[in-house]
Amino acid sequence: MKTTHIPKLDDFLGGGIPEGSSILFSANPGVECEAFGYQTLQSRLEDGDQGFIFTNVAEPSDITYEFDKFGWDLEDSVDEGNAFFVDGSSYFIGAPVSGKYYVKDYSEVEEVVIKAIGDVPNGVGVINNLSTLIDYQGDEETVRIINKWNQVAKELGTILIYIFTQWDYEKGLIHKIEEAMDCVVNLSTIEERVIIGQGFMVTGASWTKPSSSMVLFNILRPGGVKIFIPKLLVTGPYNAGKSSFVKQIAPDSVSVDRMALGQVPTTIAMDIGHVEHKGFIADVFGTPGQERFDLILDVLSKEAVGAFILVDSTAPKTFARAKEMMKRCKAEAIPKVIVANKQDLPDALSTDEIRKVMNTDQSIPIVPVSLLNNEGIDEAMDALLEILYK
Repeated sequence: MKTTHIPKLDDFLGGGIPEGSSILFSANPGVECEAFGYQTLQSRLEDGDQGFIFTNVAEPSDITYEFDKFGWDLEDSVDEGNAFFVDGSSYFIGAPVSGKYYVKDYSEVEEVVIKAIGDVPNGVGVINNLSTLIDYQGDEETVRIINKWNQVAKELGTILIYIFTQWDYEKGLIHKIEEAMDCVVNLSTIEERVIIGQGFMVTGASWTKPSSSMVLFNILRPGGVKIFIPKLLVTGPYNAGKSSFVKQIAPDSVSVDRMALGQVPTTIAMDIGHVEHKGFIADVFGTPGQERFDLILDVLSKEAVGAFILVDSTAPKTFARAKEMMKRCKAEAIPKVIVANKQDLPDALSTDEIRKVMNTDQSIPIVPVSLLNNEGIDEAMDALLEILYK
């Protein structure tokens, strides 16, 4: 199995892509799709494989520059002989051709790409973009060529990754292209009155039964494909450690505080931060804990897709307030993790004791954390992400 290093995609594919398989990233117009192929190629190059890109939408220098914006050095891989281009674009726009192979007549494209596949046995080839191939070759010839490439690649153990923008093609053509593939990943916009993001879903894979979940993603430069979580909520009773937790998971977060005379600062509006964790990115909002700010809690909880419920493990009298806040922000209806803070203190209750006092279901993880000692924070993040994307 060859990993793509695209968050959640490898999980959905049962660990990655088997050698000799073909995978289609099929995108609606306007959805970024090239990064999925480029990131897979980059991950394979980093793991010691060889690869190529057949480009018919941009010059090789443009793609090298795009890799550079993602933070990946494709030029070094080309110089070292681990990667190369099949240039199917430059000649047709009047630019100097480059790459190990090039195409000056699309009647040659089938054999040229077969040569490239033969040069990277057990490696990976990226075909970008099928739409241009259809424009030059027509529907039936394109399907025939795809099947031939896939046959050769399967014999050599080479993975072929096809990038496809679904313009206004006949449904029959799209169906034939998808049938020719071992795996299809659809990329589309997520809409609710207006477009709110981009998502991918594995709609079929010959070697496994993929998850049917739609996963939101963003393309970052640098960074590549990241799983995007629109809104995570951090809530809990006063003095449970919400602001500290937000600051730990989002170091650049901003808090609005008020210093009461003779007391510690207390959040009177919200904490706002941006989290990056193991290929995931998320916007996080922390709420104040006092009852007089419950109106703010009502506002902040809207459209949250997951929640951290902070509790002070040494203050069981505040657990009832924690459950009240869970109900008020409708956290009962979304994935959540109870973060049991202050576990470093001698009178802290265990997670089993906290579950018993709070009378919470076993399906809700309770993660022991010491914010003071920076312990358990990653485990809390992992626990919520696992629930969000089972």
